Amino acid sequence: MSCAAALVPSTSAKYLFSCQETTRNMLICRVSRNYSLGFGSAISRLSCPRRHKLRISSRSQMQTSEHEHIHVRIHSPYPLSDTQVQSYKDSGFVRLPGVFDAQTLAHYTPTMSLEVAKADKAPLEEDSDYQKAFTQIMNIWVESKPVKEFVLGQKLGRIASELMGVDGVRIYHDQALNKEPGGGYTPWHCDGYYWPLQSDKVLTAWVPLQAVPKEMGPLQFAARSHTHDLGRDLGIGWQAHKTIDAAVKQGGFDIISEPFQLGEVSFHSGWTFHQAAGNGTDTPREVFTIIFMDKDMIMAEPINHNQRLDHHRWLPGVMPGKVCDSPLNPVVWSRDMGL
Repeated sequence: MSCAAALVPSTSAKYLFSCQETTRNMLICRVSRNYSLGFGSAISRLSCPRRHKLRISSRSQMQTSEHEHIHVRIHSPYPLSDTQVQSYKDSGFVRLPGVFDAQTLAHYTPTMSLEVAKADKAPLEEDSDYQKAFTQIMNIWVESKPVKEFVLGQKLGRIASELMGVDGVRIYHDQALNKEPGGGYTPWHCDGYYWPLQSDKVLTAWVPLQAVPKEMGPLQFAARSHTHDLGRDLGIGWQAHKTIDAAVKQGGFDIISEPFQLGEVSFHSGWTFHQAAGNGTDTPREVFTIIFMDKDMIMAEPINHNQRLDHHRWLPGVMPGKVCDSPLNPVVWSRDMGL
C-alpha cells in the first residue's frame, strides 16, 4: 500500500497600489510585490501503513514541542537595562539586540507574509510616489491565529511598558510594512499625528523579519525629536517631508541610520520623527510592527480627518474622555499578571 499525498503548488502573484477596509477591522493600504510562496506536500494518513503513521505522529510531536518552545520565547522577559530605558526617554527611541532568535522569526514570518498576500487581492490605480514606498496591511491579528499569538506575546508588551514607565499596555493596532525591491523613500513623519490619544505613552515596536542592511532601507530616527514640534500637525507626504527635513537640519538633530541585525527590534515614541530610504536590493524588506499604548490610555477628541478614521477603525465604540478598552485593544501585559 502506498501513501497518498496531496500536493499544493506554489503560487505567484503581483500586487499594485491598493487601499481598502475589510469588514473585519483589517485595513489594507497598498501592495506592490512579486511573491512566491511554496507549500510542501501534505500526506494523508488514511492510506498509509502503520510505519508511516508512526513517523507522522513523531513529526507532529516534534512540531508541537518546537511550537511550545517558541511560545515560551515570545512571552519570556527581555533583560532590559536602566541604560536602555534612559536612552529611550532621552532620544525618543531605542534599538534592542536579540529580542527574537532566528527560529522564532522563521516560525511566524511565512504566516505574516501569506496574510499580506491574501489580504490584498484587488489592484487599484497607482498613486503618489510616497504610497508606492511600501505595502501596509493593518490589524492582521484579528484575521490570523498565529499572528494573534505573536501580537499578544508578553515579551514585546513588557518591554513597551517598561520603556514608557507604565503599569501595562494595550494594543492600538498592528501592521505589516513590506517594502518591495526598488520601493521608494518613506518621508519624515511622526505617528502621533494620526492617533486620537490624550498622552504620549504610546510607542511602535518595529520588528524586521530579516536583517536589514543600509541598502534595504532601515528605519532612521531624528534623535531627541520627540520633545520638539518639527511638524506634528503634518501628515506624511513629500511637502511635509521638506518642511520637517529643514527643521531637523536647522535644529541640529542627529539622524541615526544603522543596519538592523536579525532579531533586533526598535521602539520609538509616537512623537519621534523618522524616515526610511528606499529598498535598493532585490529582496523585499519585510517588517511587522505593533503599536502599544498605556493600558489606561484615554481617547482624545479627534482633531483631524486621519484621527477620526483611526477612531472608527481601531477604537470602535470608545468615546472621547474614556479608556481605550474596545475589543480591538486588549491588554497584552500588566504588572499584575506576575510575568
